[in-house]
Amino acid sequence: MTSSSKIIMGKILETILKLTMEKDEIDPRKIAEHSLIPESKVSEILDEFNLKNRISFEQRVKLALEAIRFGVDGERISRYLDWKEFEKLAAEAFMEIGYEVYGDLRFKYENKRHQVDLLAYNGILMLLVDCKHWKKPPSPSEEKKMIMEQERRLMDLRDALNIIWKASRELREITLIPIILTIYEPKKKLFRGHMFISVGKLMGALEYLERSYYKLRNEEVKVPRDLGLSELIKPLKKLK
Repeated sequence: MTSSSKIIMGKILETILKLTMEKDEIDPRKIAEHSLIPESKVSEILDEFNLKNRISFEQRVKLALEAIRFGVDGERISRYLDWKEFEKLAAEAFMEIGYEVYGDLRFKYENKRHQVDLLAYNGILMLLVDCKHWKKPPSPSEEKKMIMEQERRLMDLRDALNIIWKASRELREITLIPIILTIYEPKKKLFRGHMFISVGKLMGALEYLERSYYKLRNEEVKVPRDLGLSELIKPLKKLK
């Protein structure tokens, strides 16, 4: 595909996402008017993505991923998504590069309830992803609060997993790392060892994280060598 074709494709996909934020109706004429692309080309793209009269949640997430692949700024695309779509977009992005993912983990440890928006696991690293669908950077006090909440989740997840799996055989050591994923471009990429990552820069940030995770806030835990993510965290639901 030529660079001009990619630009056209990205522009059409972005326009579809923008026009379907409030209503799920697909109107080729309106898409053509807003994107300044001929309606015949718009209809061709709609057919390619099997988009008829309406667009579903899954289709919007797929279009967002495709638009980013075609070079549309991820931060801009994310502004057309609601918080559920944003979290699903993050999950799909992690899966594309080989991570197992688990969304909306809820667990209780020592009478404290926790929620992790997204866990991403590659057999070596387990990322605790806090998805912030905020359109502007938080205040310093909000940043501090986010970090404190991440710290509590990190420490309790570490302790809970250690308790659950301490008697198992063939354990391996993995590293838990908290990250905060945002729509906006964060002014601070690191705060007390915690990474703030813009969704538009996720791939590059993960390359850095996988090379230099020992420099970041992290905790180590031993878990069974042969279990996947869902099996590792399933016993968490039984803790009180």
